[in-house]
Amino acid sequence: MKMLAIELPGALQASLRPLQFDDAAAWSAYLNRPGVIEHTSWGDIGHTALATLIQSYETQQEALRWAIVDSSSSLIGTVGLNDISRPHGRAELAYDLDPEHRGRGLATRAAQAVIYWARNELDLQRIQATVLDTNEPSIAVLERLGMRREGLLRRYRKVRGEARDFWIYAAVC
Repeated sequence: MKMLAIELPGALQASLRPLQFDDAAAWSAYLNRPGVIEHTSWGDIGHTALATLIQSYETQQEALRWAIVDSSSSLIGTVGLNDISRPHGRAELAYDLDPEHRGRGLATRAAQAVIYWARNELDLQRIQATVLDTNEPSIAVLERLGMRREGLLRRYRKVRGEARDFWIYAAVC
């Protein structure tokens, strides 16, 4: 997996690099802050579970994840693709961001870089995203990306034991 550059307005310099095993602690730390996963379908966000997930990205071909890092290479978020189907030309976009770095366009820029890469390197024609119907900040990111809301998936996924509704968005080319 290659490094991806992202440009951001303002002083914060950020880039994308492959997730590393050592990122698990920082990833778990910000995901465990109060309210961070409230409007997401994250399950186990403990250090061990995330370290195992990072290791799985090294061997599987159906998912890729990059670390969003600042100029000192400290993890401030992640972005990637799940359910990659090269025969069908599609994948699902996923991202998260340390709350201290929200509101500056970082998630949008990182997602743009991954979408561009997926289209050009993997020849994907469809990038989709599912988002919990209450996750307004993530919905805003998807709409800034130019993704279209295609519909409501009723009781699509269980979130901490409760079947919840998700919007599905997609960008097609």
